Amino acid sequence: MAGMGYFRDRIALLDKGSQEFLTVLVAIGGYCTVSQAEALKIVKSTRARARLRALERLGFLRRVAAYPVVYQVTKSTTRLLQRDSSNRRRHRLATVQARLLGVDFYLEACGWPAEFVLDHERKIATFTDAGCPLNALPQRGGKPYLSEQFVLWLPDGRIGVAMVDQPHPRAFSQLRQFVREFQPALRQIRGELELLIVLGNHHRQRLYRPLLAHPLIRKLGLEKLENAIKPYLVRRPTQSVVTLLWPASCPHEEIHDLTHPQVASRELWIPDDALGYHVTRELTTLKVEDCEFCEDRAAQESARRRA
Repeated sequence: MAGMGYFRDRIALLDKGSQEFLTVLVAIGGYCTVSQAEALKIVKSTRARARLRALERLGFLRRVAAYPVVYQVTKSTTRLLQRDSSNRRRHRLATVQARLLGVDFYLEACGWPAEFVLDHERKIATFTDAGCPLNALPQRGGKPYLSEQFVLWLPDGRIGVAMVDQPHPRAFSQLRQFVREFQPALRQIRGELELLIVLGNHHRQRLYRPLLAHPLIRKLGLEKLENAIKPYLVRRPTQSVVTLLWPASCPHEEIHDLTHPQVASRELWIPDDALGYHVTRELTTLKVEDCEFCEDRAAQESARRRA
């Protein structure tokens, strides 16, 4: 009960703007840089850094990269919003970069203007109201599942579904899976739905364009596929994140309690315009003084030995 009281105390310190910011951030991937937070209008740009640090001290954000500075929502955030979201969990560096690209796309598309549907139930209703039956939507556990994609109303009044490109698996595998999942919906609301593949560099764009004419994609039976699915290149993607700050010695569910997460396990992100993305790993040693959780464990172990 003491923990519940402490959580309520932290909630009491949140203003309406911060809660709205966290709600949007969870819905669009769970990660953001300082400049993205400014664009999301968390507060006036001159105070964005201070507001992000305040949310970090309250336990609703954690810093996961130092350059550029990247924040991620925590378990406290999903508890606040009463959502069980995978966005709070630890992710590989490639996934974090893709999530940031998704935020870039969200910010850019809002200026078209496009209207995003962020709530999952409203996403489903968007399709059913357009005449698409539930069984024509992607499924998970026998139920419609649209949490992995952006759903938006395009400027021309059509429904858009956007998939953010991942460096792995291969472009062809992602395209085939994307088309397979939405093939029934495309047939049900023909001409009213457009699929977008969100890309962060010209190399990936060059990979996807010829794949739309691939025989195995054409065999899926969609006419005029080039009008139904389009690669979309984000104009100003966030710069590449070089390292993540993950304390490897602590279980993930305890990571959100660390106040100074120094580098323990680093994944190096090396963007390569010629080859796509290349990811390597480098392990370093976590010093005990680098995190309060480890300090507590060390103190307990020391006391046990003296006894």
